[in-house]
Parts: sequence; structure tokens; C-alpha cells
Amino acid sequence: MNSKVNDKRKPGFLAPEVALATFGVRTFGCQMNKSRSEHLAYRLRELGFSQAEKLENADVVIFNTCAVREHAAQRAMGIIGQFAREHKERNPHSLLVVCGCLGQLQREKLLEKCKEIDVLAGTHNWEDLPFLIQRAWWEKEKIVAFRETPPSLYEEKGYWHSNRISAYLPITFGCDNFCSYCVVPYTTGRQRSKPVEIIEEEVKNLADNGFREITLLGQNVNSYGRDWGREEAFEDLLSDIEKWLRGKKIWLRFLTSHPRDLRRGIVEVVKYSDCICPYFHLPLQAGSNKILHLMNRGYTRENYLDKVNLIRQSISGARVGTDIIVGFPGETDSDFQETLEVVKEAQFDVAYTYIYSPRPGTGASLLKDDIPLEVKKERLHILNDILRGIYQKKLPRLEGKIVEVLIDQKEGDLVSGRTANNLRVYLREAHALEIGEWVEVLLTPGEENKVYGSVER
Repeated sequence: MNSKVNDKRKPGFLAPEVALATFGVRTFGCQMNKSRSEHLAYRLRELGFSQAEKLENADVVIFNTCAVREHAAQRAMGIIGQFAREHKERNPHSLLVVCGCLGQLQREKLLEKCKEIDVLAGTHNWEDLPFLIQRAWWEKEKIVAFRETPPSLYEEKGYWHSNRISAYLPITFGCDNFCSYCVVPYTTGRQRSKPVEIIEEEVKNLADNGFREITLLGQNVNSYGRDWGREEAFEDLLSDIEKWLRGKKIWLRFLTSHPRDLRRGIVEVVKYSDCICPYFHLPLQAGSNKILHLMNRGYTRENYLDKVNLIRQSISGARVGTDIIVGFPGETDSDFQETLEVVKEAQFDVAYTYIYSPRPGTGASLLKDDIPLEVKKERLHILNDILRGIYQKKLPRLEGKIVEVLIDQKEGDLVSGRTANNLRVYLREAHALEIGEWVEVLLTPGEENKVYGSVER
């Protein structure tokens, strides 16, 4: 494994020792990052690497990082540093690779805090990364690679999916929105949409290989095709996928929708579809028009509520999820109360809530972070209590309904799955069920915040 290869190499050439090298990937952050890790795993397997069963046993350890939130970024940095030191002691000849948004945003800090890093690459070098890893493994040299500009095209394909039931399929990469709190446009570049031909190939391949559901991904999935000057390309893509999947039992989901770009045409396609799931993740972020303007979100609370009402009035049983940030600079008690009012009116089915933290290089980082941490924590607590109350009031209304559930998890003796509208259901006395199976379920009284059901025979 330590031998030097002196002959001239070309990209894709396999040295004998590469086949002996194993890799492992730990992913931080969003579904897009998980999908990128699956693409990287696919490419490394093409180059002759094999995947280790456990990260600590891998010859090549890869950390695919996220930089969206400060707390998560600092935690990731600590985990990488500790793991690197311990792993290098166990396996001195191993390779430590750090990639993703945190690498792009804070390369100098990473190199300073973690001397054990062997390969550090930015998001714009993603397609080169497998060859950089291959080269570093052959040559035992440290590689730091950052392209200043992102690729002009997004033609990524090939994924080693972590399970054979549900698959992520990115259709765009990058973002044009420049929300003032968000680093994504700076770490990924402007939006690039994947060609329809590649999406068709991937969708048909997933369907032919027995996958039960596909989730289309994008930082702003419903602006697909806008970089080509096509404002309604996402509706057309959904309609195309409906045709490609006709006659197959498979569910189609998509994440994440920007409220500004959710159009009636998208809702109509979902309404009349046989395979597109009626769940819309629609990040609110704040319910105050003043704060929404400071966030550069491009809509008002009134616009937002109109979109939620459009979904609920158009599609019976549709569910709506959201993201909310508390403690944005300048958020007064009155602004926070406006957020609570929107939450009560929207009656969200799913919500992810966060405390604001400034991110370097963003517009909001120029604003004074003037909300004390204790106030932010208190607001988060109040918000979560209200969201929990909304959810608990909805639970009794579900009892007695018969729904279709796709089984996707086994936790000890407990089996669970999701409905098309993204409700997780835990099944009683369902030990014989297999992951990937669709079943009709009668919803029964729940425990705490869990929805339970029994299989209809």
C-alpha cells in the first residue's frame, strides 16, 4: 500500500494498490449533501475503491461538510479534528479528506485546526474530487484544491444509494436567491439546472431497479430551468416524470420549494398526479414583513399565507412543512408575535426551527446581532410549544382514517413508514412486514407525538 508508482498516469488509471483501499463517508447537513456523498461513493467505486463497513475501519475517511449554521459548523470541526487524531494513530497511512461547504467557506481555519487533513477541496472541485483522492492515495501527498469559479454546467449522474427503497435525485445545484442569512450561494455558486435527458435516465434507472420513491432535490427546486430562461420548467419536468413512471408503483417527492416561486401550475400538477406526493415543504423563516425584507426573502406574510391556502384548498389531505428562524437581527417582540400569528394561521404539519447565527460573507453578517442569546432561546421555546400544540390537536382527527403507508424503517420491534403526504406512522403487531412494502393502515390512538396504526387485512 505504501509503494510509489512512478509511471505516468492518466485520470481513471487504476494502480494495483487502489483496489485494496477502502473508503468511508460521513455526511453533515442537508439531503443535498447526502446525495452528493452518494455520488462521490459511486465515483470512487468506479475508480476501484471499496466501501468500508465502518468509518473507523476505512483507509480513506471523507467528511462532507455543511456550513449553513454556526453551531453545526463548529461541531463538525470538532468532530473532524478529534476523529482525525485518533484515526491517524490507529492507521498512520490512512487518508483524511474534507470537502463540502465548510471547506469552501473556512479552508484556512480547517487547515490550521486540523493538520491531519490530507485532501481539502471546495464545492467547485466536486467532479475532480475522486481523482484528487486517487492521486493523494498513490502519491501520499497533501492536496488543497479550490476553483475560484463554479462549473457552468450541472451534469452530475450516478449515485450509490444508501438504501434500495428511497432515492434522492438532485435536479439543480446552487442558488440565485441570496437570502441575507444564507451562505449557500457563496459556497455553491449560482443555480445550474440538470439537463432533462440526464434526469430521465436517472428516473427510469431507479424505477427499473425497484425503488419505491424518488425525492427531487434542489436548493430551490421549483425554480428548476430558470437559468435557461424557462419560468415553468419545473411543472413541465413533473409532468414528464409522471409519463416516464406511468404503469409503475412509485412515489415522487420534491424538496425544497421557495414560497416566492410556488406557482398555481405546480399545485395543479400535484393535484392531478397519480405518483407525486401531496406534501409541500415551504420555508416561512419569519412572519414579520419587516424581517422578511431584511432576510431578502422576496415575499410578504400575506403572499405566504395565500400559497398555503392555495395548497390546502386545492388538494384535500395535502400537508405543509416549514422552516423558521428566530432572533434575526432587529427582530422585536412585535415581529416575533407576527411570526406566531402566521404559525397559528398556517397550522403547519411539520416544522424545523432554528436560532439565528451570523454566517461570514452574508448580507446579514453586516447587521448587528442585537438579540441576546437568552431571548433567542426563549422565543424558540415559545415557538416550539405552539407548534407542538398545533400538532397534538391534529392527532385525534387522524384516528379511524385508512391510509397507505410505505414501510421504510425498523427500530427494534417497531416498524414504521410514511404516507404520501409525509406523515410517519408506527405500526403495531407488524413484525412480518418488510421494508419497501406498501400497506393499508387504520390509524389508531397515538402515544406522545407519535401516530400509530394497525395493518388492514
